[in-house]
Amino acid sequence: MGYPGFDDRSAPGGRSDPMQCLRVAQAAAPSWEGHEAPMSATARSHSRPLLLVGIPRSGTTWTMQVLGADPNLDPLLEPDNEGTSAPAIWGKKAAGRFPALQPGDHDQRYHDLWSWILEGAPRSLRLRLAAQILRPVQPPGRTRFLQGRRVPLMTIAGSIASHPGSGTPSELGDQRLLVKSVHAPLALEWLAEEFEIDVLVLLRHPGNVLSSWLALNLNEQFIRLEENPAVRTRLLNSWGVAAPGPEPLERMIFSIGVLSTALEAAASRHPRWLIRTHEQLCSDPGPEFKKLYADLGLTWNEAVEGFLAGNDRPGEGFLTQRVAAELPDNWKRRLTPHQVAVMQRVLSQFPLKTWTAEDFHPTGA
Repeated sequence: MGYPGFDDRSAPGGRSDPMQCLRVAQAAAPSWEGHEAPMSATARSHSRPLLLVGIPRSGTTWTMQVLGADPNLDPLLEPDNEGTSAPAIWGKKAAGRFPALQPGDHDQRYHDLWSWILEGAPRSLRLRLAAQILRPVQPPGRTRFLQGRRVPLMTIAGSIASHPGSGTPSELGDQRLLVKSVHAPLALEWLAEEFEIDVLVLLRHPGNVLSSWLALNLNEQFIRLEENPAVRTRLLNSWGVAAPGPEPLERMIFSIGVLSTALEAAASRHPRWLIRTHEQLCSDPGPEFKKLYADLGLTWNEAVEGFLAGNDRPGEGFLTQRVAAELPDNWKRRLTPHQVAVMQRVLSQFPLKTWTAEDFHPTGA
């Protein structure tokens, strides 16, 4: 579903600020069989961007920071997020927050957006102006925009940033592009069909995602995926999943179920994609990331180890610092019995395979 509040008749995706802590470190010094083998020389190329895809609050920023310790990677943080990227406002006008596309579908704006992204999201003077106009918009304004209400600064920024790749030379050098997105899980197979990319999928236990959404009051709770005809006919009907009721908590869990199940299903159809869970990476970050580095053909170095050690400390909110060992079962401590019960009921409809019904019971909490 698009944005009725954006009429384009009237930091484009910027380099990731969270990578700064990683640059300092550099200066200082489940069983997804068939998906964890190293990419072959023919499957992986420095000319092929690496797309890291999860759902909001699934650990993608932390993972991007760790992978970005390889100096041969050029990380790009959520250039398809219309809350912070003016070209995304224009490119997702019809598609909405979570574009739902399958191979063979046509969406020229979304295609143009990703063509620009995969060229490194180069920033022309026009796009820099759009970013300056967008910057003052605060979270309440972004919320109004996602609810389909008019936000003049976002409308103007999106209009200025239209056709972002037009006349803008690529900024890609010798580095391989690493793009992180949490808004492409329903269009990932379409992207892989349209563009030459390598894919890393990151999944996270829905309970942990839910506890994070609740704590941060994310805008994703306002998105009504069941109102998108493509989601309804292609996903919900085939899964036999009913639309959620009016309770906000139920709607939030429903959205997490749709995004998680669709991403998991897409990954299962592509054995050459790599898949990890956030819980898997947290279980023993050093060895797990070292194996992921090898599977991706990246260069492990001391900066990675230093970053992991420095990041393994208490943190909250949008900061990525956390005690990794505490994260896999965090939801058992943070969710109330009522929230757990609603999660169990709503997710029981979804054909998730990474987690079973038993994994949604806080045994031993």
